[in-house]
Amino acid sequence: MINIFMYPVSGIMKLWHLLFGSFLDGSTAWILTIVFLVLTVRGIIAPLNWLSVKQGRIGALMRPEMTELNEHLTQADSVDEAVGILTQQRELKERFQHNPLVGCFPAFLIIPAFIGLYQVVLRVSGSANEPVGMLTLGDVSSFRTSTVFGVPLTDFAREHHDLVLPMLLAALVFTSLNTLITLYRGFLTTLFDQKIPRRLLWFMALMVVLIPWMLWKVAWHGPIPVTIIFYWGCSYLFTLLQTLVYEFILHRRYPLPEAVHEQRRNSIRRWRAKEKKKEKKAAKQRLKEDPAHKEEVAAARKRHSAIVAEARKIVKSNSQQEAPREAE
Repeated sequence: MINIFMYPVSGIMKLWHLLFGSFLDGSTAWILTIVFLVLTVRGIIAPLNWLSVKQGRIGALMRPEMTELNEHLTQADSVDEAVGILTQQRELKERFQHNPLVGCFPAFLIIPAFIGLYQVVLRVSGSANEPVGMLTLGDVSSFRTSTVFGVPLTDFAREHHDLVLPMLLAALVFTSLNTLITLYRGFLTTLFDQKIPRRLLWFMALMVVLIPWMLWKVAWHGPIPVTIIFYWGCSYLFTLLQTLVYEFILHRRYPLPEAVHEQRRNSIRRWRAKEKKKEKKAAKQRLKEDPAHKEEVAAARKRHSAIVAEARKIVKSNSQQEAPREAE
């Protein structure tokens, strides 16, 4: 499976090197090849990244209305009422054109590209007597003799501390700044009284420190070629600039209204006051003291679940009937 990733990456490198190698010397041609490999991969996924960021912001923009509808849905005591609320939720998503699944796509391209490059560089570093992917024997030999800032591209970073250090520090700065901006964006839209979003935010905050530390350790003690450090720095410089552009567009086109900020502030207040824990504790205590109430609650939940399930079937059926009409 890893070899599959290696061939498209080596193919992109081959094409760019053919272009730059026609009018530049070996090292410069290969350095520009790596830079344009970053531009190619990141350029391909840039629209998907934007859709991911945009959908995240749209989800936050529609959240106050969606939260209110969810609260009404929990109190619905008839199928017709539930159908009306679910229809409003569907119309809300259509109005905002919300599709959260879009955010999953970029990683499917970034990770294979990085794995492919790592495999190409390791294989090129290990042998000069066979082609690697779509790189010919001549390409491999040329790559092995190329340098960046006086350091051979195929050498391990740990063998050239002084020369690699500025490149590594720059890569770490780009990575950290990008993570901090993403963390701040997440902070503005996180509901702190909800466990999963809150823990995801804490995890992202931990990554601000943990990722640079891990990459520092791996660079100095692991089998990381200089090419990977250079690619990593270029990649995160591109990502940082892209993130800044996205933040500007979000601020201009999709500003967060006061309702979103107020909802976040209320969630922080509820989280600090441990309101959800107190509510759950009070509910458990009441159920413990009144066994009959426990049966009533279970029956009410079962009845409400049946109402919502039936309402969802009706809404789904209605949407399927409306689709052909819209197509006509």
